[in-house]
Order: sequence, then structure tokens, then C-alpha cells
Amino acid sequence: MVPSDSIVSTARCVNCDKDFTGNFCAACGQRANVKRITFKEAWIDFWARVYGFDGMMPRTLRDLTLRPGAASRRYMEGNRVSYYGPVGYFFLMITLLYLVAALLDISIVDFLKHGADSGLQPAPRKGTGQEQFMQSTFQVVSDNLKLVSFVLIPIQAFASKFIFFRKSGLNFLEHTVLPFYVLGHMYWLSILSLLIFAITGDFLPNLIQLVIAILYFSYAYANLFQYQSRIKAFAKGFGVYITTQLLFGLLVAIIVFILLLFNQEAFEMIKPSNNR
Repeated sequence: MVPSDSIVSTARCVNCDKDFTGNFCAACGQRANVKRITFKEAWIDFWARVYGFDGMMPRTLRDLTLRPGAASRRYMEGNRVSYYGPVGYFFLMITLLYLVAALLDISIVDFLKHGADSGLQPAPRKGTGQEQFMQSTFQVVSDNLKLVSFVLIPIQAFASKFIFFRKSGLNFLEHTVLPFYVLGHMYWLSILSLLIFAITGDFLPNLIQLVIAILYFSYAYANLFQYQSRIKAFAKGFGVYITTQLLFGLLVAIIVFILLLFNQEAFEMIKPSNNR
């Protein structure tokens, strides 16, 4: 006779219909003790999905803030449980930005205009073709922000792998992990800017955002690559950031040139004779 304390009870998963033991199905992760929908059950399920059963999201937020390079390295080394995936986190943050903007009734187009205003050149006059062209451009970017932001990833990975960190031993896709994480995490700064605008009527100054972005990116690379000195890796991280911005700007310039070459209406908008 088998002792009662050695009997292991099994259950059938309501999701994949497989037999399993314990609190979660080993095949799909479904909880064993699924109950009727109540406020309490809905609350538990919400936190489980958003934060993960083991605190995945809080750990991701904490480590991407304090040690983004180390978090990226752990993910590349095979740790897929401790952190939210880089691609998923990247797109989650863009979605959160849209959600916050919608809740605060702030136009993403206005937010992008503020981000593009360097203060080095005067804004186009109201009602001119240039002003209309800029408005149309920002609207296109706003409607395709995920795609536009995504384009930065392979550019940054290229600069990292083939220019600044050639001896890292990482392949191209592994070089995209840090950009996905840091670019996604930087959207918290954009969300903060939206909140400041909702309270004060002014966005976070561009200079502050630029300085934070440069320091954060450089620190992230110094935190990731440890086969050289921290100072050298930090300087190279700064180089990756600047090179990425230059290459992205060049790409945008080429696209705009092609657009103007084949779109007479757009060309007429920015023609100097039509903007006096």
C-alpha cells in the first residue's frame, strides 16, 4: 500500500487539456486553481499578466534603470524568465506612450514637433507651404511611430557591431537586444514629458532629454561590454548614439529627397518662392 503522503494529485489543464501536477501547467503555464470571475479573481489575473507571476516586470523596470547593460547581457546569456522580452518591452512602451497621450488629450503630433524643435533655426511661418509640409510629415511619423522607432534598432546594432564593438563576440541580432531595451526604456522620459505638459503646459526641455539620453545610452554600453575599460566602453557608447542619429538623419534626408523628386505637390510646398 502506498503511503498517503506520497500520493501526488494530478489535474487536467483547462487550456491545453494535458495532465499536470502543481500550481501551473508545465505545457502552457495555465493556473491550476482557476475560479469564477470575481473582482478579486480579476485583480489577481491582472497583476499576474502585467507583472508576471515572479515579478518579471518590476525586475525589468528596476534593472533597465540601474543596470541596463547587465540586464541585456543576462537576457542574451539565456535568462528568459527574469526579464520582459526586449522586443515586447519596446512595443509595450510605445503603446503606453500613445495611451498616456490619449488619456491626457495631448496630440502626439504636437509632442513630436516639440521634440524636433532644436531652437537653432526659426520655425516655418504659419500658413506657408513649409509649415504644411512639416505638419504632414509629423502626422505621418505619428501614425507610424512604431515603424519609425523600429528603424533605429538595426542602425544602432550596425554601429555597435561593425564600428565600435567589433570584438564583442556578439552576432548582429544579439546587438539588437540593448537597443530594444534602452530605446523602449527611454519612452518613460517621453511619458514624463507628457505628464509635465499636462500639469504646467510645457514639455520637458529638449536639452534635458538629450543629455539624459546620451548619458543613459553611453552608460548602458559601458555596463554591457566588460572586455575593455568602463571609460572606453562609455565613450564608444556615446559614439554609437551619435552615429545612429547621423545615419538615421541621412536616411530621412534620402527619403525626403526621393519624395520631393517624385511628388511635385510636396516640392511646391517647400519651394522658397512659395514661402515668402
